[in-house]
Amino acid sequence: MVKLYFKKYLFFFLIIYILLTWGCVESRPMVIVENIDKLPDKMDFNFHVKPILSDKCFACHGPDSKKRKANLRLDINENTATKSNEKTLTINDIKSSLIKRLTSDDPEIRMPPPDFHLSLTEKEIATIIKWVDQGAKYQNHWSFLPLIDKPLPKLDKSEQLRNEIDYFIQKKLERNGFKQASKASPENLIRRLSFTLKGLPPELKEVDKFISNPSYKAYESLIDQYLNSPRYGELMANIWMDVARYADSDGYLDDKHRDFSPWRDWVIKAFNNNMPYDQFVTNQLAGDLIKNANQESIKATAFNRLHKKNSEAGIIFEEYRSEYVADRTITFGSAFLGMTLECARCHDHKYDPISQKNFYELSSFFNNTFEMGSAVYGPGQIPGPSLLLTNQKEQELIRYIEDELEIKQKEIEVEKKSPNELFEKWWSSSKKVFSDIEKSSKDGLIAYYPFDNFYQEAEGEKFISPPVLSKLKPAFIKEPIIKKGRSSQGLFIGEYTEMKLPKGVGNFDQTDPFSLSFSLFPSEKNTDAMIFGHCEQIRLGLKGYSLFIKENKLKFILARSWPQNAIEIESESSIPTGKWTDITITYDGKGSASGLSLFINGKKTSVKRTGNKIYKSILFEPNIHTYGFDGFRIGPQHKFKTFLNGGLDELKIYNKVLTEIEVAFLHDENIFERLKKDKLYYKLKSLSKDFFHENLDNNLIILKNDFLRLRKKLTKVLNPIPEMMVMGDKDKPAPTHILNRGVYSDLGEEVFPNTPKVILNFDPKLPKNRLGLAKWLFDKKNPLTSRVFVNRIWQMHFGKGLSSTTDDLGSQGTLPNYPELLDWLSIQFVKSNWNIKKLHKLILLSATYQQNSINDIHIMTNDPENNLLARGPSFRMSAEMIRDNALSISGLLVNKLGGKSVYPYQPEGIWDLSDKVWKYKYEHDKGDGLYRRSLYTFWKRSAPPPSMLIFDTPNRDACSVKRTLTSTPLQALVLLNDPQYTEVARVLAESVLIQNNNNIESALEIAFRKVIGRRPLISELESIASFYEDELNMFKLQPKKTMAYLNVGEKILSKKSMPHKTAAMAKVISGLLNTSEAIMIR
Repeated sequence: MVKLYFKKYLFFFLIIYILLTWGCVESRPMVIVENIDKLPDKMDFNFHVKPILSDKCFACHGPDSKKRKANLRLDINENTATKSNEKTLTINDIKSSLIKRLTSDDPEIRMPPPDFHLSLTEKEIATIIKWVDQGAKYQNHWSFLPLIDKPLPKLDKSEQLRNEIDYFIQKKLERNGFKQASKASPENLIRRLSFTLKGLPPELKEVDKFISNPSYKAYESLIDQYLNSPRYGELMANIWMDVARYADSDGYLDDKHRDFSPWRDWVIKAFNNNMPYDQFVTNQLAGDLIKNANQESIKATAFNRLHKKNSEAGIIFEEYRSEYVADRTITFGSAFLGMTLECARCHDHKYDPISQKNFYELSSFFNNTFEMGSAVYGPGQIPGPSLLLTNQKEQELIRYIEDELEIKQKEIEVEKKSPNELFEKWWSSSKKVFSDIEKSSKDGLIAYYPFDNFYQEAEGEKFISPPVLSKLKPAFIKEPIIKKGRSSQGLFIGEYTEMKLPKGVGNFDQTDPFSLSFSLFPSEKNTDAMIFGHCEQIRLGLKGYSLFIKENKLKFILARSWPQNAIEIESESSIPTGKWTDITITYDGKGSASGLSLFINGKKTSVKRTGNKIYKSILFEPNIHTYGFDGFRIGPQHKFKTFLNGGLDELKIYNKVLTEIEVAFLHDENIFERLKKDKLYYKLKSLSKDFFHENLDNNLIILKNDFLRLRKKLTKVLNPIPEMMVMGDKDKPAPTHILNRGVYSDLGEEVFPNTPKVILNFDPKLPKNRLGLAKWLFDKKNPLTSRVFVNRIWQMHFGKGLSSTTDDLGSQGTLPNYPELLDWLSIQFVKSNWNIKKLHKLILLSATYQQNSINDIHIMTNDPENNLLARGPSFRMSAEMIRDNALSISGLLVNKLGGKSVYPYQPEGIWDLSDKVWKYKYEHDKGDGLYRRSLYTFWKRSAPPPSMLIFDTPNRDACSVKRTLTSTPLQALVLLNDPQYTEVARVLAESVLIQNNNNIESALEIAFRKVIGRRPLISELESIASFYEDELNMFKLQPKKTMAYLNVGEKILSKKSMPHKTAAMAKVISGLLNTSEAIMIR
């Protein structure tokens, strides 16, 4: 009975259940269901889902915690959130409302919201839903996955295979029903190869030779020949200069010129010598820190100093120092990791798992450089750290003088320790000792200003402080404050008080011994105030010497370019406030901080010394485009706080180093009696012996004078030697903080050197400096380093990388078309010990590279961007290649390797518009400088060469690894009207006409081959011959116009030329240069 009852009402209960639960299941729009059916059976997070989430969702629901909405993260799963202790929602928490959120018409519910301005397509919605249906499985980003060596793909057919690369290409083409294109013609292939390996066209004789024997062996031989050409290194360096943001000027408003050409020469040489990539990069990151660092390895570190530098008057140094640190960090990310680290400078990265803390942990590797935030002006002055660019002869001379100095110093030490009967005899007469010391304390006194008498000039506002020494002129003082001094009157410093000593007073070089004695009265605790200085302004690196007071501790600096080429001492104890203190500073002229001494109230005080060596002159050089030089000046100084309300008295300047006993005597004339009374006989004798050695021991005086003469000789040798900015770390790591919102003065949490864990943990055994960072970068477990570089080498040969966003392998970058191939090549690159030339050869020997750039219409229609690589490369040459090609085919190119930047033709007035400070004038070179390769062209940041910019060269303000190619009318105007191309057309016209005895048909054919790179078709030859005749007739009627046209450029017209024919041929060549085929690599 029960069974019958159940069967009777079963259908009724099912209906009720369905009605009651209908609302619990979200309906899927039919269009979404249809799209789901069209998707692959298995969804891959990296290749199907993540690009959608990154583009449309991560901005609000990604890594950036400050911008995250609804506490929802879609970049990680719940397991990752749990491990990182994040209390956030993940995709599994919103499954039930997902379809409604993605498909709703209600703007309050729909995701992404309308104001985001990016909406999901039906296919994208279907992709996300199907991925969730399959369990919403996450993966690490593809470029963060470890490199795993896998076997080559298996193929159904093995036709057209040249090497392993072709296996990967062929497999995907088979899957898509495509076939590779046929092999390129020998003419096209050798031209393509020559440009992608040298940046220059092949010689016609090379082309003819290869046409006669286009075998695999001949082709491989060509690759080896081009890889071993010096021109290869120039092309690679040209590409690397974009990465390194190379320029010949600082940028910003002042845009002061600078010379980094020795670094460029180092890069050319490194590529030509096939320096392994790990060594190449390590030298540039940390060549100063490697074992057995030398001039070449240190020179390489200029890579880190190629950023812009601001030298404007009103800048805050720390602000720009932090800018330079950030630039190095961002460049490191772009150049070597393929990451957009700049996005994490002010907040967590919106798309990649890089936090703001990660950014500043990385930046701490670059935050320890011994530099300040201002450029250093003046002839031969370089913001430090810097490297002397000595040649072999100079190195030998410097080494010889330094050896002589070492020998002389040892002789001095031996002489000091030797028994000295003369000293004992002198010491035995206390009266003689006293009188000699008293007399000597006045010897060498070249200036003495007691500030006891002031009077105002008859006309004007300046007061005069007369010197004690009659031979000296008075010191001029503006708005002095006169108060009770050390004994009588003293000078006090107000906001507008300025005192300048007469010209030449205190004008000491770093090879001169000197001493300064004075009394000081701090009226308050000072924060880094400048008391006086015989130096150029701070923007000149404090060149000279200067005295500062901070928290009542004294700091004395002797500098060529502070802080790196300088020595300084800082007192460990403070001087009292509201009280006069006697101060003496002495310097022995030996160029080391150990030769600086500080005395307080006649006693030598403990100091902290900085700087082992100072080199080059510290004297003022006239005709410097900057602030004037005031000599010895007391009072307010540019960029420094004033020693406000502080007092100065009894100023004495000596042209010798005072000994300790002389300083004690200056402070207390009864010092001898006091020492005797205090039974300090041995101390008195020791101090007197030092005095004797310095002033009365003729043997030692001769040795010391010889030593100082050698130092002056060394300085004379060093002065003209150029320097270049490089890297150099401080002895003690500088603290690094997260900068809130990226603002230099808003310090957050202190951080320490580290790398993003999402890429690879930093091995604790590695040094926490730039060398450790380089070792981390080239750890075989690092998933990015080889992928990034291999992708860019592929871009060099195919016009774009396997991942087209060679500048970004992060979440916003494009997925590689052949990820397995990219990984395989990356593994081979590491296995080859980072052999760059071997990587080139591997790619170039593939059938994929050797394909014709044209395939059948079906393939080209379905794959217009050639993502599947079913045909050979086809892309426009770079600006440099276009110009270099023109110079090469005309015979004008000067193939000199390396050297300083040159000045080719440029429109007049370009620099006048941008250079309002230094007023540099652009004058193009004469002779060879006009015809050097384009990588040597002078690059001024505020006014780059316009013809280069028109052809899409980046301005090099920042690291650039990929050029955007455009097509504009201006490009045609450059090729038609730029004097360089007009001159090229004329010179080539002369050449082909003379070489072919004015046989027009032969000359036209040779000109066509040189410009286009292949033989002309009959129809093409007829067309250009007709154009030639038209131009010839026109030029015959206009002789003045003919000569004006032929006289463009510095190259003198050959006497063998026939003007009308040459001009007409030049017009034909100019037209050919303007064709797409002439400027394309195919």
